[in-house]
Amino acid sequence: MKKLAVILLSLASFGVYAEELQAPVGVRPCCAFGMDLKAQLGRVPVPFFSLENILAADEIGEHKYNDGSESVSGSLLGFNDEVNGIIFTQLGGFIDTAHVRDTADYTYYLFHLNQQHLGQSAQVDLPAELRIRTIRWHSQPAALTPQEQIEYSAKAAALTAYRLAQWHEIAQWFGMVSVSGFKEYASAFSSEDLYSNMLGAQLARDILLEQPEVCEEGFEQAMDHAFHQALQALKVQPKSVTREKMSQLDGVWWDSSRRLPDKWVVLYRDYHLGLALKPNYPTSSHVLSLAPNFANNDAIEDWVELELHADKQERAFSQLPEHLTQMPIWRADQFQTMADFARESDRETHPHR
Repeated sequence: MKKLAVILLSLASFGVYAEELQAPVGVRPCCAFGMDLKAQLGRVPVPFFSLENILAADEIGEHKYNDGSESVSGSLLGFNDEVNGIIFTQLGGFIDTAHVRDTADYTYYLFHLNQQHLGQSAQVDLPAELRIRTIRWHSQPAALTPQEQIEYSAKAAALTAYRLAQWHEIAQWFGMVSVSGFKEYASAFSSEDLYSNMLGAQLARDILLEQPEVCEEGFEQAMDHAFHQALQALKVQPKSVTREKMSQLDGVWWDSSRRLPDKWVVLYRDYHLGLALKPNYPTSSHVLSLAPNFANNDAIEDWVELELHADKQERAFSQLPEHLTQMPIWRADQFQTMADFARESDRETHPHR
């Protein structure tokens, strides 16, 4: 009875809190795959710039919900409370901490929206990434118990947040610009990205199932603990090992002779958009997965789904097959087709083909 009272009280507070909670702002600025990366503006190399993006587990700082208050330069150079970069783990391969945290934050945000809208007809538009990103909830005939509302909201938030991450990879490949004049081709479908995103979705989902009433500050602290535990479980390696592994892949997965934003700084990409992911590093084997269904076998995306609505930047997609370009709304069902198109195009233009 006491547990039920706590659940009901927390549900009553969600509506007010969700109105105050801000959607995560963009994505955390971090890193293309590689190390000590250099940059250029146009054809001019940027002198004295080299991005140190390899981290040890004890250097990632404190998780901060991404509300835009942390500066881009501070994040890149390690001046903020939260520091992001790439870590190597024995079981999970390379982990991009920014991708983990981005999807965790979106899972937290969407959980609170689900508490308001799950089972009802509603929509929320997010800032565009080439297309307008819309979260749409569909009306359902059956009411949920308070415990089901929490369980469904957490699982649906994790899946939808991961769909946002999948779309972000697609949008990067098609030329999305987050920072003016700096296209993100080098980051699209990077081998560690989606695995890291899925890890973030799982961590946040499990926190919310255990602590559905957790406030923003409490979520940050819970993420710190959960992330460090996950890294230890994946057998995180010292910074020196990460640098050694990265060095061994120079010329195979990335090219140290090239400068950002050159797309072919990254040579190896993963275009697989499934809901079960194995690390790309050959000796790493820990599989992550997200369920597409609730416990009763209802498809989660029959309740809430991501839609991509045609916007002002449709020219970016002009090379796609006509059956896609004529669709005013894309959903997750179209994602793999677009990723396959990207893979075939890259195969034709790859510098090492």
